[in-house]
Amino acid sequence: MIKILFAAIMVVTMMSASAQTVNISGDVGKPYTLTTAFYQRLKQVSVKAVGHDGKEHEYTGVKLADILSEANAIPDNKLSGKMLAKYILVKAADNYQAVIALPEINEQFTDKVIILANKEDGKPLAANAAPYQVIIPGEKKYGRWVRQVTAISVLTAKE
Repeated sequence: MIKILFAAIMVVTMMSASAQTVNISGDVGKPYTLTTAFYQRLKQVSVKAVGHDGKEHEYTGVKLADILSEANAIPDNKLSGKMLAKYILVKAADNYQAVIALPEINEQFTDKVIILANKEDGKPLAANAAPYQVIIPGEKKYGRWVRQVTAISVLTAKE
């Protein structure tokens, strides 16, 4: 019984440790692994949005644009021409996936601020969303509010 308990604790610990990173990859100049330490060094922002519970909350995190800027996803910050066919694929720990068009995070196209949050109302995200969740203020549905994010890939739409 003790061996089973120890094994279960080890599995949970390993899953928890690996869940603290997010792989940033795809059609980017500098793929990298977003660690907790690196995430905390990036500029933190807060947005207000109505959560799954129907109440307004303040979410704190890092702009998705800043995370992808570190990967050189938009060279010279010029989003035009063929670059407009790029999109972001966000993956969760349970293999759930959602797509965000690259222009949706670019200040030249929108005032909307999409973040990769780690806090809700000043507290760490709930266990079912932690350690990171995509927050898209103004969305009527929450299908793209990916919880427990493990990977963010920039891909190019093909015919």
